Amino acid sequence: MADWNEVTITALRDLGADSVMVPGAKLRHRMVQLGYSHSFDVAAHVSLSTLSFSQLVAQVSGVVVQAQPGGDVLVGLGDARAPSESTAARRLDQRTSLRRDVYEAFTRLSNVPFAYMPESDRFVPESQAHGTSVGVSPVSLETLLADRRQFIQSLPADRQGPLLDAVNGSTTPLAAFRNALTTAGIFKTWATAQTQLVARRVRQWASENGVTPRDAWFRSDSRTTSPHQALARLIPHLTTDEIRNLSIPFRAVEALLSDISD
Repeated sequence: MADWNEVTITALRDLGADSVMVPGAKLRHRMVQLGYSHSFDVAAHVSLSTLSFSQLVAQVSGVVVQAQPGGDVLVGLGDARAPSESTAARRLDQRTSLRRDVYEAFTRLSNVPFAYMPESDRFVPESQAHGTSVGVSPVSLETLLADRRQFIQSLPADRQGPLLDAVNGSTTPLAAFRNALTTAGIFKTWATAQTQLVARRVRQWASENGVTPRDAWFRSDSRTTSPHQALARLIPHLTTDEIRNLSIPFRAVEALLSDISD
């Protein structure tokens, strides 16, 4: 059976926090996962203590905890450095989504390129544009594949193979890549990365064409947390006994079994 110190150190190493510090919430989530597999209840250990999670972690030899004004603490091992400002900026970008017509204008393969109509603030196929408009260069398959290869290179080496095979070895690389993402369980990770790539391309286009980017193009993802997301966030804060006492309706079990059998 593992103990608090062992779970803390192992979780930090798993998260790469021996080089770059990680947020306390991310560490806690990983520790809960490790605790379950080693018969150690992290949430119960914290609840039985008079100290907070970050205070308990700070007591582990070799662990450094750094407070952030207005934000979660950062935790690392030894000489681990705090995330750079560029990393923080990427996290901010992850909460941004593109308006649908903007996204399509810079990602859709089409025989008819898009154009921007400033008066109505809409991107439409060039054949539907009227009045003053600014053209958008046609999207090429080569550009879309280059974006995907760039994303693949950002992944650990042991996860790149199936995605590279999909992009480089398929007659329908975009569809094959999407299927490979789904199989790997990282489709949302790609969606976030793609949004960042496309957003930078949109801003570059605007700069080159004398167009002022509109805030409405880059919408903040302010959707409320779904019940499923709320439950997933709540689990790490529950003890094993509290989880056992959760009431799960048979309808949900039936739906789960249906998903598994599909």
